[in-house]
Amino acid sequence: MILSKWTTNNRLIRPARLVPMLSIVIVSLMILCQCGGRHYVNREDEQIPVRFVYVNHEAREVCVAGGFNNWSARTHCMVRAGESWSVSIVLPPGRYPYLLVVDGNLWQEDPGSILSEDNGFGMNNSVLVVE
Repeated sequence: MILSKWTTNNRLIRPARLVPMLSIVIVSLMILCQCGGRHYVNREDEQIPVRFVYVNHEAREVCVAGGFNNWSARTHCMVRAGESWSVSIVLPPGRYPYLLVVDGNLWQEDPGSILSEDNGFGMNNSVLVVE
């Protein structure tokens, strides 16, 4: 037996009228919650390539140490090409303090960095913002 009528609160509701009404409610809810088929990217999963470049013709080794590598002076070392040093790394969006480590013992700000902040040790850290 196929039901052609539903009853609620002693009122008859015909299925043919219920479907359009439910469609309107569902579409309205999707618009309100902004989930109408959009796929949101978790920004923490997003990886953005970043290239550090430093010019120093006297340096024998240059590495980048910062919040993105637990301040390791050996993890992200640059490659020399003439007087320029560079390294490319991939980072998720965020704000990262960092310093250049020249010849293994000289920790210094990146002269190419626009942002810096006091690091609490009597000098400034360069700051990289990845968006």
